[in-house]
Amino acid sequence: MPTPRAVADPSAERSPDDVSRREVMIRLGAGSLAALLVAASHQPAPSAAQDATPVGTPAAGAVGVTAQLLGVGAPASAPGLELGLRRFTITPGGGIPAHSHPGALVILVEAGTWAYTPLGGTIRLTRAATGGTPGPVEDVPMGQEVTLTAGDWLFVEDPQDEFRNAGTDDVVLLSAGLTRAGEPFTTLMPGM
Repeated sequence: MPTPRAVADPSAERSPDDVSRREVMIRLGAGSLAALLVAASHQPAPSAAQDATPVGTPAAGAVGVTAQLLGVGAPASAPGLELGLRRFTITPGGGIPAHSHPGALVILVEAGTWAYTPLGGTIRLTRAATGGTPGPVEDVPMGQEVTLTAGDWLFVEDPQDEFRNAGTDDVVLLSAGLTRAGEPFTTLMPGM
């Protein structure tokens, strides 16, 4: 696995709207899958074009995955960590092979049928609420693919995983993460 490089947090005194594409790429580790995910194309509504995070061209590894960094900040109450919010869209047939993340994430399925396979870390699944009450928390067995649909969500800590779109419509995920600052958001795991 590539060694992430430490980078000073250029957004420490600025709002997420002030972070440039270059700074986002540096913070996430250029060349990593994070670069793919943050740099991937997402078409905002015309009225939101000025507020949208800049995007670019995806790298090798993922197929049919686009992303938008919605906001990021360095909480004073969590030194060395960074809180980020991202929206991922996975087209039918798309996915990301084995990869890892440096921290804790909550991932909500906003739309579609998402197939998720945990390969390591702490993984907890909560099914969509029925009548206002979320389903019970489920442990997800390592190496076993599980299917999530709209309203289902995962809490994952230092996860290693892979995922794909298991349906015929786009999968839309919202991911909130408290991750170690200066490390790539996502790192491909070659040979898995």
